[in-house]
Amino acid sequence: MSEFDRVEDMGDEERVALLNTLLEAERAGAKVLAAFLDEYDAGSDAWRTLRQVQRDEAENCAILMGLIRGLGARPSAVTGDFVGKALAIEGKEARLAFLNRGQGWVARTIRQALPRLPAGSVRDALESMHDSHVANIALCDALLPKQQ
Repeated sequence: MSEFDRVEDMGDEERVALLNTLLEAERAGAKVLAAFLDEYDAGSDAWRTLRQVQRDEAENCAILMGLIRGLGARPSAVTGDFVGKALAIEGKEARLAFLNRGQGWVARTIRQALPRLPAGSVRDALESMHDSHVANIALCDALLPKQQ
């Protein structure tokens, strides 16, 4: 896309739908991480890393709910189906890899939406959320054994 291509901004209805989709995914991520924490020794480096990622997911839920309400809409109460899928996976490494795929989905979804979001609080919040997902993916990758 060049600087001369016009991208149509999302309307409020489409923005609310995007924010609710992200809210459902973030809620699922927070619940999955809370369950994953039980598999690690409390206070270990891995536990602290995952606890911080879980806090980010929970904070993102609050941010998204505020943005949705700011658009005059009601936040979804649904939790994404990611929870069931993630908890069905056996083993820490496989679960972390799946978690990162989910984090990657959120980051991609945000990145694809950003060109259509007008400047303002929604765009600013989602840019920050995207960056935190990219950083959290790297943190979780560091917990996985290195492939030879």
